[in-house]
Amino acid sequence: MGKVRALAAMIIIASIFSGCTTLKGVFSNDSGRIAQEFFNDLQKSDRQAAYNLLAKGLSQKISFNQFDELMVSMEGQWGRIVDTETALMPFHNRLGERNFIPLGVPEEKIRRYTFDVKFDNAELNCDLTLVPQEDQYKIVWISFWGSNTYLTPAIREKLERLFPKSSDSGQ
Repeated sequence: MGKVRALAAMIIIASIFSGCTTLKGVFSNDSGRIAQEFFNDLQKSDRQAAYNLLAKGLSQKISFNQFDELMVSMEGQWGRIVDTETALMPFHNRLGERNFIPLGVPEEKIRRYTFDVKFDNAELNCDLTLVPQEDQYKIVWISFWGSNTYLTPAIREKLERLFPKSSDSGQ
């Protein structure tokens, strides 16, 4: 009887571990979780963790120091991130974005999330575009927009230096 219980316990434990492994695989590809994690990291002032969610093409174009400088400027201007709300939007190319989406990624794999980001002293919108890369979704494009009251010339200049307008035709 003791051997049967031990065998049953081993089967249950093995099932639990295999279930966890299966769930981990599902969640590691969840683009919505990655998008929300980006803002959670920024909310915790863990800019390095947020930066690590950027895809290779974007992180090769924008150094961590440039990203950090932008986030410090935003926080200095608007305060800390208080809250974010999101919606999954249909994908459509934005000016300059095409340069960061890797060739061969089918449109149905591209995810775009629009966030309403509430800071202490401002409210802005932000798009995050994600594509699968290295077995998980990574951020390939970031776009901020909102009232000119909040998007001061200094912030606009930093954004334009990081994300210069390109000559995408089709926009």
